[in-house]
Amino acid sequence: MKKSALNLFFILISICVSGQNSRKVLFIGIDGCRADALTTSATPAIDNLLINSIYSLNGLCAYKTWSGNGWSSMLTGVWHTKHGVTDNTFAGSNYINYPDFISRLETFDSTLRTVTSVHWAPINDVIIQNADSERTYATDLEVKNGAVDALTNDDPDLLFVAFDDVDHAGHTYGFSPLVPQYIQAIEITEGYVAEIITALHNRPNYANEEWLVVLTTDHGGNIAGHGGGTLEERTIFTIYSSPDFVQQELNRTEIAVTDTFNEAHFNTMTYAQPVDQTPFLFGATQDFTIEFWIKADLFTDDPAFISNKDWNSGLNPGFVISAQAGQYWKVNIGDGVDRLDIQGGTLLPGEWHHLAVSFDRDGLMTAYEDGIVVSFDKMQNIGNINSGLPLVINQDGTTTYAFNFNGSYKDIRIWNEALPGNTILNWANIPVTALHPNYSQLLANWRCEDNSGSVLNDESVNNNDCNVTGPITWNANQSNTFSVYDYSTTTREPDNAVTVLTWMCVPIQPSWDLDGTSRVIPCSNVAVGETDNSLEMEISPNPVNDFLTVKFGDLRSEKRNLKIYDSTGRLVYIQDKISERDEMEISALRFNSGIYILKVSSESIVSTLTFVVQ
Repeated sequence: MKKSALNLFFILISICVSGQNSRKVLFIGIDGCRADALTTSATPAIDNLLINSIYSLNGLCAYKTWSGNGWSSMLTGVWHTKHGVTDNTFAGSNYINYPDFISRLETFDSTLRTVTSVHWAPINDVIIQNADSERTYATDLEVKNGAVDALTNDDPDLLFVAFDDVDHAGHTYGFSPLVPQYIQAIEITEGYVAEIITALHNRPNYANEEWLVVLTTDHGGNIAGHGGGTLEERTIFTIYSSPDFVQQELNRTEIAVTDTFNEAHFNTMTYAQPVDQTPFLFGATQDFTIEFWIKADLFTDDPAFISNKDWNSGLNPGFVISAQAGQYWKVNIGDGVDRLDIQGGTLLPGEWHHLAVSFDRDGLMTAYEDGIVVSFDKMQNIGNINSGLPLVINQDGTTTYAFNFNGSYKDIRIWNEALPGNTILNWANIPVTALHPNYSQLLANWRCEDNSGSVLNDESVNNNDCNVTGPITWNANQSNTFSVYDYSTTTREPDNAVTVLTWMCVPIQPSWDLDGTSRVIPCSNVAVGETDNSLEMEISPNPVNDFLTVKFGDLRSEKRNLKIYDSTGRLVYIQDKISERDEMEISALRFNSGIYILKVSSESIVSTLTFVVQ
């Protein structure tokens, strides 16, 4: 039975008032467990966890899908671009600057009892640095027994458990809900989880303890294994469960538009070049973004979609967005000395996909497919990418690369700015207009709907048309549904560390530079890592049905901005540069029922309060 948001609010407040020493965490990871396979398995214990939980069944881990970087992201709260681990060799690890959350717990309060029970040895030997008791076992059965023993005979404040047999079954038989051996391994592991949960509930003082149970995985897989960037490999589940939680699913949403258009189809001998190449000389420092819709025919090797380089070597100056190995795509950039390569997603023949790559020259090169971040990596070492060759569509800069692409293009856009992910997502399947937040940075927009001739008309204000060389087929009045997906509310691997630390009342410092988002309400009414001055600000009524009144108190004489976050940590409302006044009203009708955090920042102080919308 679900509790009301109001009841949950008072429960949370009572927890805060009664003290924080009773808060504890049971963290269980199942290596290589596909979310869709989990949901098709018999998992009664996990089903019970879901009743009182905040959960996601279609979150995404980062490419590359190896256990080394997966567990590192979960335990440190940052992506591989910071912790440095990209595979199971752990080469380049940076745990000194980005330690695991158990180490941060021990630093915060060394009296806390932290215990691990794991199968895959590198978790204890490499990633986790400072647990009080690190136990590594040869089998999952022993891992379960060790966890039960810790809950029964020890008194852990945090127990970290990691199973490995599901991953073993996937490597032996295939990662798929259609593989019986893989499903069997999941169900055996679920039985171990059930025994651990039973041991938790049987603790003599369980009724007086505030446990958060975390259940998740580091990656999925497919029949071939894992390590790549397909959705089967990247889709993960995460469950945050506590008896007083109201069930809330954090799900992806589909944004779909059906369009009738004139399709431009290029064959293997066709390419196009803008008349004026000057706007595309991005040099050593200029940020830029390239995005387009593409529908592939059958292809082999790595023909170029858009490029300004000699693709015979990835080290050559310039960039290329290209196909890869008959069903994938990738991105390369080089300056003659250094190169950077990242994997795209799937590109199956006959399917329209929106591809985008943002190039933040002192930050990250990020690849998106259908609005989803596929992969990313640091690109600060890449210098001048001017190649002396033209920017070309459907070939490399030489126009003579040995492998050719056969397929259709739609709505090609180039920007002289690294667009944020939410902008790429929101505008992927609608025409660019002056309402686009980065409209002034649009260098070219070839919509590829001209229906005749050998020119792609530029729909931007620059009128920089593309001349087409070779045959182009215009297929008139084609109707297709173009879909992109918003994963912004789903859980991500770095969220786990931040959520655990928040639950355990650890002040998260801005200097830690964590990438995750807490999925639970902080254990006090002050924002973690910030100064409590909430007595100087009031909100009413609380709970609220229609309008929320915010009284600023001693903050009224200072410049302020106001932000509201939902229970998942997602920013849902912002008001900058609030005029100097005693109070303001906010309509609560814009929010769904639930718990929210209101934060007001001034030049001297930050004040945070929690309220409930009924």
